[in-house]
Amino acid sequence: MESELKEYMHIVKKRLWLILLIVLVISAATGAYSYLMVKPQYEANNKFIVTNNQIDPKTGLKSNDVDMGIRLVYTYKEIISTTAILEKVVAGYPQLHLSTSKLLNMIKVDTVNDTPVMTIAVRDYSYANAVKVANAVSEVFKSEVPRIVQAGKITILYETIDNPDPVNPSPMMYTIIAFIASLILSIGLAFLLEYLDDSIKTDRDVEAALGLTTLAMIKHIKPKDLRQKGSAKSNRKPAKDLSASLNR
Repeated sequence: MESELKEYMHIVKKRLWLILLIVLVISAATGAYSYLMVKPQYEANNKFIVTNNQIDPKTGLKSNDVDMGIRLVYTYKEIISTTAILEKVVAGYPQLHLSTSKLLNMIKVDTVNDTPVMTIAVRDYSYANAVKVANAVSEVFKSEVPRIVQAGKITILYETIDNPDPVNPSPMMYTIIAFIASLILSIGLAFLLEYLDDSIKTDRDVEAALGLTTLAMIKHIKPKDLRQKGSAKSNRKPAKDLSASLNR
């Protein structure tokens, strides 16, 4: 196990330049793209609570109010996303410059488990515009739903935030994700290249391939050294010519 771990570390060290290059390029590109190109989105939320039309002045709710509200919120959740509501929002608030399909993609309706409460969330690149759209949908829904379902009373709980944070991941989060993904990818690529490379380059490769201990190793010779030795040898006179010249 220890030898395998050392072999893995050797492969990583051998391809370290490739790993660092891939991580650096992908992380830098993702960071630049997320900071310069990705626009932050904001979310505005409104809550509805469904109760009975008859309210007990002492408790505020009757025992069957909550049960009825829980059953109705699931019906209202489906109604609020229909064209019967969305078309009236588009027609009643032309200043929002919305179409029915665009509005449908902007809103998300959800329910709070085991409570007569439902939420409507609107996402937009402008928080102020998201608040306007959420309020418009809430008002139209509150006025139109009694004509569709003759039960329950809807109370809107408006929610605004002074300094909202973007709901989509921050550029830093995108960069961190890209860093982790590129690191995994580059390490995997390093092991793949090592697996495909069957050439022998070092004494370790000889020992691994032949199972023999290396006794000696010829170090790397530069091509210019070979050229210099070749030129020196060509300039050297043969021994016979040298002896003949000495006898004269």
